Amino acid sequence: MKKIFPVLCLLAAGSVFAQSPPAQTTQDYAEGNRLIINGKPLFISGINVAWKNFAGDVGDQALSASDRNWFGAQFSEIKNAGGNAVRWWLHTDAQNCPKINSNGQVTGIGSNTINNIRTVLDSAYKYGIVVSLTLFSFDLLQQESKSSYSSYNIDNNYKFLTVAANIDTYIENALKPILAAVGNHPAIMCWEVFNEPEGMSTGNGANGWSTQRIPHDNVLRITNKIAGVVHRETKKMASTGIHNFHQYRGVYSDASLRTAGGDQDGYLDFYMAHTYPEYESNLSTQNPFSQPASYWGFDRPVLIGEFPAQSWGSGGYPYGGNRNINDLYEYAYNNGYCGLMSWSITEGDVSKFGNLSTTKPALTYMYNKYKNDIDISLATPASSSSARSSSSIALSSSSSSNRSSSSSLAASSSSSSRSSSSSLAASSSSSSRASSSSVAAISSSSRFSSSSISSSSSSSLATPSSSSSLVIGSSSSSEEATPILSNPQSLVPSPNEIRYYNLKGEPLGTQKPTMPGVYLVKNTKTGQVQKVAVK
Repeated sequence: MKKIFPVLCLLAAGSVFAQSPPAQTTQDYAEGNRLIINGKPLFISGINVAWKNFAGDVGDQALSASDRNWFGAQFSEIKNAGGNAVRWWLHTDAQNCPKINSNGQVTGIGSNTINNIRTVLDSAYKYGIVVSLTLFSFDLLQQESKSSYSSYNIDNNYKFLTVAANIDTYIENALKPILAAVGNHPAIMCWEVFNEPEGMSTGNGANGWSTQRIPHDNVLRITNKIAGVVHRETKKMASTGIHNFHQYRGVYSDASLRTAGGDQDGYLDFYMAHTYPEYESNLSTQNPFSQPASYWGFDRPVLIGEFPAQSWGSGGYPYGGNRNINDLYEYAYNNGYCGLMSWSITEGDVSKFGNLSTTKPALTYMYNKYKNDIDISLATPASSSSARSSSSIALSSSSSSNRSSSSSLAASSSSSSRSSSSSLAASSSSSSRASSSSVAAISSSSRFSSSSISSSSSSSLATPSSSSSLVIGSSSSSEEATPILSNPQSLVPSPNEIRYYNLKGEPLGTQKPTMPGVYLVKNTKTGQVQKVAVK
């Protein structure tokens, strides 16, 4: 069986992923307990790379033939085992890219940064692997033994993070050029702003461990700014990897991010949790593997972005009780999480954390049981009404960018292990996926800031009496609603939160139109959107 499986897996990969990635036409989004990527709802089943050369995979140095072969070999092995995803760190501590001057301003990127990113993404695409691209890590302010690195300057990094205007120099001189070149590559799962920024910050519950630390409000500001650009410039999602998942509820809410940075499009599409049981004193309340995703009360999916890559207990990771790696992956699947990625291929302490060889049995186990949710070549496309095309209409961000501010995310990991995470949020249990609705942007430069909405539980939404009849406020026989998405849920009946628009996305106010026709109606708190026919 083990010898046959890789052949079947490679055949499946080859049937969908050609050598040259096609242009992406659909908007990626997070819904319920799945990430919809390239129009396919996926359960993420993978592992952190996290780098071939720490902070050296991007910069002026081109990837060598050996580097390229190494990435290809990892992706091939993951695919053959049945996995579909990795996390890969880019700038990390900025020792090679981006270029930061003595004022903390970003002047550019490495001459081979874009080529290197494209090369790795092309390789991932070939094997049917999606990639969470992690931009920065708490290592920006972690000196360690980097004094010998001529390009690493902790003082420059500190100014980059704390002088408000400097993030704009990164956006203009680094992020936008990268996004213009590879931002919509179909192998991208998401653009992840930070790995565990709490490690370099204080305040908002953070108590970091890095050499220097900054107020955590700077983290929120930068996260908001970068996520906003990702949402406007690409069809991809934004997330971030959070330390102490159980602790930071509310910290990364839409309202907190927008207050910190002022960008209405600067929200996180899903939350990514890091969890290492040795740092969680009460597993019953702190560990995602002890609680369903719905327990955390988030309004969008949760992805477990880091956890030990081998079984827990005797003979493996020595904390958290006896938990088999196969059972951990299946627990996430059965309890409403949108996926998980273990830590990691390049972890130095293999005896403690494991690596790809100790995770592969779980990837194979999951593929054999749930391949239609994992293999993008087999996944059922999102329905035509819910798949978001690049030409679809969206409401302007100024009037439709409000998502519920109660969402948050966090992640837990150790300071001794460089954990990364894609942000994530809790969704409903696997037996009940929350639905989400979307509209696209009126213009290509102004996308609907709440372009992906998911709800973690049906309790916060009125349940429709049927799939074709929804209640909005006080309904009457003269009004019927047609959901934009399949598996619809009605809008929360609160007149103060309802806004109407014509099909061009132009706002019409809070009162239901009296002229017969078809309109868009949006709940500005939850972000849900429906079509309404007025007769």
